[in-house]
Amino acid sequence: MTEERKTFKVTGMSCAACSARIEKALKSADGITDVDAVFSSNMVSVTYDPDRIDEDAIKRELSRAGYPVAEKADDGGGWDIRAIGVSAVLTVILTIYAMGPMFGLRVPLQSDPALYGTVQLLLALPVVVLGRKFFVKGIPALLHRSPTMDTLVSLGSGTAFLYSTYLTAASYLGADSVSGICFDSAAMIITLISVGKWLEFRSRIRADDAVSRLLTLIPEETSVVRDGAEVRIPVSELAVGDLVAVRPGERIPADGRVAEGRTSVDESMLTGEPMPVLKEEGAEVFTGTMNVDGAFRFTVEKTGGDTFVSEIAAMLEEAKATKAPVARMADRVAAVFVPTVIAIAVLAAIGWFLSGRDAGFSLNVMISVLVISCPCALGLATPLAITVGSGKAAEHGILFRDAASLERSGRVDSIILDKTGTLTLGRPRVTGFEGDGDVLPAVMAAESMSEHPVGKAIVEYCRERGIEPAEVSGFEYTVGKGISFTSGGRRMTAGSAGLFGSEHSADDGTTHVVVSVDGEQKAIVSLSDSLREGATETVSLLQERGVATVVVSGDGESSVRRVADECGIREVHAGALPGDKTERVKDLQVAGRTVMMVGDGINDSPALAQADVGVAMGSGTNIALGSADVVLLNDDLYNLPRTVDYGRRTLRNIKENLFLAFCYNAVCIPIAAGLPYLLGMAEFDHMPMIAAAAMSLSSLSVVTNALRLRRFDPEY
Repeated sequence: MTEERKTFKVTGMSCAACSARIEKALKSADGITDVDAVFSSNMVSVTYDPDRIDEDAIKRELSRAGYPVAEKADDGGGWDIRAIGVSAVLTVILTIYAMGPMFGLRVPLQSDPALYGTVQLLLALPVVVLGRKFFVKGIPALLHRSPTMDTLVSLGSGTAFLYSTYLTAASYLGADSVSGICFDSAAMIITLISVGKWLEFRSRIRADDAVSRLLTLIPEETSVVRDGAEVRIPVSELAVGDLVAVRPGERIPADGRVAEGRTSVDESMLTGEPMPVLKEEGAEVFTGTMNVDGAFRFTVEKTGGDTFVSEIAAMLEEAKATKAPVARMADRVAAVFVPTVIAIAVLAAIGWFLSGRDAGFSLNVMISVLVISCPCALGLATPLAITVGSGKAAEHGILFRDAASLERSGRVDSIILDKTGTLTLGRPRVTGFEGDGDVLPAVMAAESMSEHPVGKAIVEYCRERGIEPAEVSGFEYTVGKGISFTSGGRRMTAGSAGLFGSEHSADDGTTHVVVSVDGEQKAIVSLSDSLREGATETVSLLQERGVATVVVSGDGESSVRRVADECGIREVHAGALPGDKTERVKDLQVAGRTVMMVGDGINDSPALAQADVGVAMGSGTNIALGSADVVLLNDDLYNLPRTVDYGRRTLRNIKENLFLAFCYNAVCIPIAAGLPYLLGMAEFDHMPMIAAAAMSLSSLSVVTNALRLRRFDPEY
């Protein structure tokens, strides 16, 4: 069976109980194997068998559950700010009119119970109509035995409205029932919760701006070379193979390779690196990056959703649409929370009524319990922290594939590092020179004709020292040995020690290139794979955080040991095959460790897959994106401790949010159920309004705490 995974953005998902309902409904459909519904982002991620169910059928299942797929962007999260504004004005007027007499304020018609109740009814009715979404979704959910937050709100405000309407009607028949009317509570519940949900939505937008920032950097128009002339066209019309002209200060509209020109490109929006990157003919360029100082042309290789920035955006969206393991506990609680709250509310009302309290008081208690216990804060605790944490990490070029990866990064206590390309640069650099420096101009000129990494390193060494190349001829290359050439009438060679019968060799990973002139040795160039900048400091930072560091490499013992000693790593495993790396990961896991494996995403893919957190170093190739839990878009080794720090800080934030949510319900439900009255404390006739305000504040407190992560930025 071949499974596929698709993410849908839906409308109407407003609480953790909603997400539980969606998951329950979709999992019952034939062909769907797994569902993650995350209400903080309105995302539903579905794993399914395409041979048994298609996307259209999944959309129909979502609509049948009451959560249709959003066909276009919704900038208000389903909350109409104009309707909320009208509701707020009417609710303020109604509250003053209803509560004024309690504070000595005389209001019109207060002496006529029937008319006094009717005025309140007329003020409350538009608020109820404008807040009908609670009833449209909440009541059917109750009838389907899957109650949600909307169910609690609709039951609370609906009961208050209907009971007050009954008392108003009874007053026309002579009953003195005006004191039990609570139209203001019915309206206040809807208005306060609508305002709270809108504020919560706007806060979530702030938490969720990493993807939108990336996508807004893509230009709308660009210049394409057609028939030798540059013409402006919409970026949406670009095709693979087009030749695009980019001027200084313009953003690059697609992925491709430089065909003409030379420039510097600011890629900080992708990698977090502040310094522009030199781009010459043949270099890759990426969508949304900024051309700094030179005009150039490039050939388009990828457009639209196939571009690298789109892949990054998709990864961030996927992280938002998945759940961290710690969220499962909150989901299980939320699934039974709403039915439990309804039962508590009904039992509390019956208990107070049987104890001698009147129907109005008992209903107030029931309404208060229903409203104050909405599980929004519980459901927001994890996904919001995940969204903010992954967005902040992305600013440093750290991409988490899903929510579970971010959480597991916070639990890492062991890290396995590959040597070549991770701790080291993965390419040779000249580390020493002995002999006659006069040979270097000729060697530089000859090595520039070679594509060998050793030759490139020697050319770079000469350039750094301002050496100008000499004229050479008669160039010959011997595979695995070296080069020979003529310069100034003399025959010269540069190559491995064995080519000349020399004894120069090393077992510490150092390569020696011997230069001879007319058969006489004149110089020795020493090269080795150098440590990356910050390698030693990175290992130290990891060890300070209690993370055990291990080097596992396929290279020889001496070269691996040399690098490990320079970095301060004691545990070394050299000569390791890919299978050996995987076994080392397993050994640590059996010992109870949470293991992060760092490699290049290709040779190390088995170990990356086995590790609790697999991290791919480098420029974020498609292979790396497909094989690792975390992708580092640049070569900044400091991103390794940053990955751990972001994981730990996010995990701590999740625990704080869950603590706030659980404490809120543990304290507020007994209060709403009548504990203050039981203890003889002052009674509050308008407890439902206080409950509505408290519910909204609980959600906002969790949102505010999650947004604190935006200020976290490791200072190294």
